[in-house]
Amino acid sequence: MRDYQSVKNNPYLLPDTLYRRVIALIRDYDRLKDEYHEVLHSGGQRPDGQPRGTQVSNPTERKAIRMALISSELKAVEQAIVVIPHEYRNGVQDNVTYQVRYPDDADPRTYRRWKQRFIYSVAANMNYI
Repeated sequence: MRDYQSVKNNPYLLPDTLYRRVIALIRDYDRLKDEYHEVLHSGGQRPDGQPRGTQVSNPTERKAIRMALISSELKAVEQAIVVIPHEYRNGVQDNVTYQVRYPDDADPRTYRRWKQRFIYSVAANMNYI
């Protein structure tokens, strides 16, 4: 299934490169969740065996910065999914993330409209627009 956005009468139109970036972020949601938990529960990096190094080692700071970046991306997607009515959430999220067909409980145009609004909301939450 191709990923394109409607151009006619679309108040949520995004530039093409931004649209692709947001789609990639939404599709990466599951991996980001796993990485967040991995960073949270991981230990520090192993020393390289050298007696002296040229870099200042601060694993806690690096871990906190990485977790903050991942957390902001996860939060942007989670806040945007709340915009969609409950009966359309699973269909829209599964279509964007896993590229499955929309359910048959509503018109596909309705799902496409909510999908476009969801993608636009993620872009707005990430301060891209």
